Amino acid sequence: MAQPVVIDTDILIDFGLDIENAVETLSILEENYQLTISVITAMELYSGCRSERDLKKVDALIADLRIRFVSKSISERAFELMRKFRSSHGVEINDMLIAATSMETGAKMISKNQKHYQFLPGLDLLEYPLSEV
Repeated sequence: MAQPVVIDTDILIDFGLDIENAVETLSILEENYQLTISVITAMELYSGCRSERDLKKVDALIADLRIRFVSKSISERAFELMRKFRSSHGVEINDMLIAATSMETGAKMISKNQKHYQFLPGLDLLEYPLSEV
């Protein structure tokens, strides 16, 4: 099985809007990795839904992605990250849960918002946009 990559919410939003960088990046990732999202990302996508039509779009968008649920170890790692980096970097709860999902599952991670994650020790963050692997 291919190595997993955790995809951040921002890339999936852009993909849904047919933004070229996101479409190309996901195409490359699909060929080389097991596409994974945190349950936090899934919930963020659903939180933007305003209609049944929107819900169906999100259902279709995440249908083939592996969803990783928050475990005790993910929660503990996110808690450590939040405590360590909140005052120095202004990190947010959702971002630390997504990063911790990547770290605790041994997955790479990719985000459009590199500055939200690039300082986290132990996070295997891919560049965005991805031009090749």
